[in-house]
Parts: sequence; C-alpha cells; structure tokens
Amino acid sequence: MSTLSTHILDISTGKPAEGVTVHLQQDGKTLATGVTNAQGRIAAFVPSLPAGRYRLVAEIGAWFGDTGRKTIYLCAHIEFVTGET
Repeated sequence: MSTLSTHILDISTGKPAEGVTVHLQQDGKTLATGVTNAQGRIAAFVPSLPAGRYRLVAEIGAWFGDTGRKTIYLCAHIEFVTGET
C-alpha cells in the first residue's frame, strides 16, 4: 500500500495553485476528489492506495477561468503505477 498527495504550482508565476479540483481515477472510475489548499496541496488524498494503475485529473481549465485567465487546456492528466501490477 502507498499513500498519495498532490502539489500543483502555477508555472507562469511559480506560486501554488489554490483551488484546483483533482480527481483520482482507476479504470475510468473516480475513487476520490479533492481541492488544492493555499499551498497548492492536497496533503492526504487517500489514506492508502493498493498496487495498480491510476490517473490524476486536474481541472485546470476551471481554475484558470476562476483566476481570470484563458487557456486552451481543460485538464491535466498524470498516469502512474504503484507497487507491482
């Protein structure tokens, strides 16, 4: 078992990206959803994560809109594996 946390920075400013909604998915199903705090983090996304393949989906399009900026990118996806699959 592994734990999972996230940290999102706005690379145009170097500052934490507060208020980004992030989904943890596996096999097309959402397992957990969180929102980044003032430090751009979701500290304890899930308490334990069994071995497997997962995807983090950050809803950056909405975040850019909320901060008054336009973007062509709606989401950022990161796929990762924990343990042996």
